Amino acid sequence: MSRLTDEEFQVIQEFIDRSRAELDRRGFTIEIDSDLSKWVRLMRRIPGDLDIASTHDPSKTYIHPANAFWIIIRERDQKLIPRLLRRERPVVSCVCYRIIETDNIAEEIRTQRLFFDRKPILDFRPVELVEPDKLPVIGGKVGLAGGFWVHPKLRGSKLSNIVSRLVRMLAVRHYGIDWHVSLVRDTPRRKAMIHNTYDISHSVSITRGFYPPYGRPYDMQMSYMHRDEMMRRIRQDNLEAAGEKAVEAAKKQEALPAPEEKRRLVN
Repeated sequence: MSRLTDEEFQVIQEFIDRSRAELDRRGFTIEIDSDLSKWVRLMRRIPGDLDIASTHDPSKTYIHPANAFWIIIRERDQKLIPRLLRRERPVVSCVCYRIIETDNIAEEIRTQRLFFDRKPILDFRPVELVEPDKLPVIGGKVGLAGGFWVHPKLRGSKLSNIVSRLVRMLAVRHYGIDWHVSLVRDTPRRKAMIHNTYDISHSVSITRGFYPPYGRPYDMQMSYMHRDEMMRRIRQDNLEAAGEKAVEAAKKQEALPAPEEKRRLVN
């Protein structure tokens, strides 16, 4: 992987600044933490039947500050959401991220190393891959997103759009990832969410049948994105935002009285 240029650092920072400003405008704060055991505790306290994937559980995979982090979005003024954790402002969204160095992420899935690499396990069978010859070879430093949660009251608010892009850009800048991937259930609704909400254009069916991280049968798909594409998308986002800002500024300028009109109003 090549190093980021000064221009790429600036592009990423511009996007992060805009994301923070938008979250602040909507009454949210953002935190970064490298202890994913806190994410596990949070997920266990949230009402509902939530699966905690072993891919991001420090008790089952070798996760530490050098290869993982998570983003926490909180409601600043506690107007909408009752507290989920005592003495803390309510968490309204979160997402985990983990970096794996590998020649091929599909091999990490097939051998279950992606799911249980903290210690040997007794019950082991290779995971069935869907048409492995057709899978792209995704290797190097691969970032894996997971544990994405948004409070039910805020689903559909486009909070996921911001957080999903933000976590990728932080991984590019601080961990130098070559690829971004995520593993979600292989359904039409999830596929649409991957493309429309998370802005990832590539996805492929990856497993069938029993899925070890959840301990039950799940057909899964893998979405993926190369770092070059991530940078192109963020540049485009920045350009579109700058264009919208310029249009708004022009409209405000047009609404102001002309200099001659100002003089008449003063006189």
